[in-house]
This record gives sequence, structure tokens and C-alpha cells, in this order.
Amino acid sequence: MINITKKDILETFNLSIPIILGRLGAVLMGVIDTMMIGKVGTTEIAAAGISSSIFILVGIIPIGFLIVGSPMISAANSSGDKSLVEKTLKGCIQSAVILSLFFIVIMLLMAYFFTAFNQPADVNAIAPPFFCMLIVSTLPLMVFIAIEQFSDGLEKTQISMFFNITALFVNMGINYLLIFGHFGLPKMGLLGAGVGTLVARIYMCVGIWLVVKYKKEFKKYDLNFDFFKIEKESFIKIWRAGIPSGMQFFFEVSAFCIAAMMVGWLGTVPLAAHNIAISVASISYMLSTGFATGGSIRVAGFYSVQNKEGVLRAGKTSLLFVVVLMSFSCLLFTTCGNFLVSLFSEDVSAKSLAASLMILAGIFQLSDGIQVVSLRSLLGLEDIKIPTYITLFSYWGIAIPLGYYLTFYTSMGIYGIWSALCIGLTISAVLVTLRFFNLANKIEPSLVPLQV
Repeated sequence: MINITKKDILETFNLSIPIILGRLGAVLMGVIDTMMIGKVGTTEIAAAGISSSIFILVGIIPIGFLIVGSPMISAANSSGDKSLVEKTLKGCIQSAVILSLFFIVIMLLMAYFFTAFNQPADVNAIAPPFFCMLIVSTLPLMVFIAIEQFSDGLEKTQISMFFNITALFVNMGINYLLIFGHFGLPKMGLLGAGVGTLVARIYMCVGIWLVVKYKKEFKKYDLNFDFFKIEKESFIKIWRAGIPSGMQFFFEVSAFCIAAMMVGWLGTVPLAAHNIAISVASISYMLSTGFATGGSIRVAGFYSVQNKEGVLRAGKTSLLFVVVLMSFSCLLFTTCGNFLVSLFSEDVSAKSLAASLMILAGIFQLSDGIQVVSLRSLLGLEDIKIPTYITLFSYWGIAIPLGYYLTFYTSMGIYGIWSALCIGLTISAVLVTLRFFNLANKIEPSLVPLQV
């Protein structure tokens, strides 16, 4: 029996907290957008929600692709391979640009044919311009994430935290000026929020690159690379890991995005309520991804030197943190749901429905947190293919078809899709957690385990 030590708790905490604060800033950008847009109207909330859902549906693939960078860089750093660290960063940035350009074209086509999503007419009228702002922001966002993998993988997680949090205030400032038309600027409403998101993401991208390029602690790395020269071996390794990782994220997140589309078929008020409840739930989820990423970095470092005990302790510590966090979230959502949703809208119908959804959001918190930690820990073990099949089965084999049936062929309505998501998350959590411990226990311990 391998027990968690005080050192494990402190190292995971210190590594994860900056990631968590950074992710919180990223999520709050969307949450504050929703709150500020909510002052304009319910239709605007619904339009922002469906646009963000479609953007995430596509954008999660390159995001999931790129997050393989931090455990790769952690492993290279733990083994003392400075050149591989540099090549991995370069490959991540090159991949970010290639993926961004490809998916920008896809999303522009989706914006042109927006009515195909069969949303309410008032939503279709105002959503596409806002959606286009999100599309344009894809390139700076993906390049930021690529560079973030470098600093996080080297355990300098406070850097990405700084830019995620400060970008939140940049976004809020632009929103204040352009959504409501203050200081003589045009009153742009929903479109103003899109401009705010674009400006904030450009700031994040430029800022983090300047830091890693010129900050003293990174001077030992040669970052004056030729962008157009491909380092074949490391580039191929990133793509071999990145493609299944991206699809893994897609299967999970797309289930929630498809759920939002199905809710939109029920009407504007259910869609607004769904967006409010998901916005609140996304905060605790992103906090979990912070512990998951911290755990993944530690698991990868231990695994690179075949330290079985270290891998198990790192995985268990992350799971411990997320169980405590999500248990608290469950309690909060189920007891304070009315207050939380009241922060987003003044529409009585939307608030009432959203408050009832918060109970279901509370129920799936624990499964959601456990599955994301176990998936990231498996990424640290370089195990991606089988977990991808598990997510495909859990969300597209179970959650989506079951949710469609319960929503449209029973009297459950919106509660049908939410119940199905709970079931899918639970199945995924059980399967990926069992797989992590099975693989971790098969590691052949090294003669001299290293602490990383």
C-alpha cells in the first residue's frame, strides 16, 4: 500500500494552485461575459451561450491536442534533455498555428451556415457576428496555450496564471466600454463582448511569449528557432500524442455542446437557463483541471525515471484534492443554487429553471472531477489511445443518445439531457480511474527512484 505523504500534498498544491487560479481567470472571462451580457437581455445570453458552445465544440480539439506539451516537457526536463525541451516548445507552437488556421476555416463556414443549428430566430439574428469574434481569437489563444505548456511543464505555473488573471480584467474593461457604449464609444451589445475576448487573447499571447523569451530563468533555452524548420522526430511525437488527446477532449466537451444545441431546440428560456447553470458548473470543473494538470506533470516526471511509487502517489494526491473540491462544490450548488443563478439574469423563468438544474450540476461534480484527473494522469503515463475510446463510449455511446431519448421521448425535457450527462461522466470516471491504477501498478521500479 503506497500512502500519500505531506511532501506530495505540498508539491501538488504548490504546482496546481497557480494553474487553478489561471484556469479560474479563463473560465471567469466567459462567466463575466455571460453576466454582463445578461444585463442586455435573455436573447443575448442564449446567443452567447450557443456561440461559445459551438466554438468550444471545434476549438477543444486543438486545445486537447496542445495539452500533451506540458507532460512531455516535464519528462524531458526530468531526464535532463534540454534540447528536447526546446524542440517540444517549437513543435507545440508550430502545431498551434497549423491547427488554428485549419479550424478557423471550418468555423467560418459554420458561422456562414449558422441557421443550420436550428436555434430560435432571435438568437440566429445576433449570434454570428459574436461567433466570428471568437473565431478570430483562435490563433492567439492556441499560441498562448502552446507556450503555456512550456512554462507549466518546467513548473513555472505562476506565469500562465498571471496572464490568465490579468486578461480577465482586460476583457472586463473592453466589455464595459463596448457592450454598454461608455465614454462616447459605440454601444455594441453582444458584439462588444466578442471584441473584448479577442483583445484579451491577443494580450495573453504576446505577453507570455515576451516573458519566456526574455525572462532570466529561461535564458538557458535557445528560443531563437526557425519557425519554418520542422524538427521531425519531436514534431511527429507531438502529433501522435496530440491527435488522440484532442479527440479525447472532443468526445467529452462535444457532448456538452451537443447538449446545449438540443436544449436550444426546446426554446430560448431553456437555452438561457442551461447556459447559466453550465457557466457556474464550469468554474469547479476548471478548478479540477488545475489539479489534474499538476498531477499530470508530476506523474510524467516520475514516469520518465520509472518511479512506480512516485507515479502512484502523484495520481492519488491529485484525486484526493479533487474529491475534496468537488464535494464542496456539490454542497454549494445544491444549497445555494438560487443565489448563484440570480447573479446572471433578471428573467424569472430562466432563473427558476437554472436553479433546478444546479441540483443536477451538483450531483455530477464528483464524477466530473475524478474523470478529468485520471485522464490527465494517464496522459502523464503516455497512455492516450484506450482512454480516448473510453470517452467516446461514455459520452457518444451513452450520454448523447440517452439524453436525446430522455429529452424528447419522455416527459423529462431539459432534465433528461442533464441526467444522461451525469451517467456518462460517472461511467468515464470509473473506467479511466481503474485503468490508471492498473497501468501504474505495472511499472517496473527503477533502481534509484528520483524525486521530481
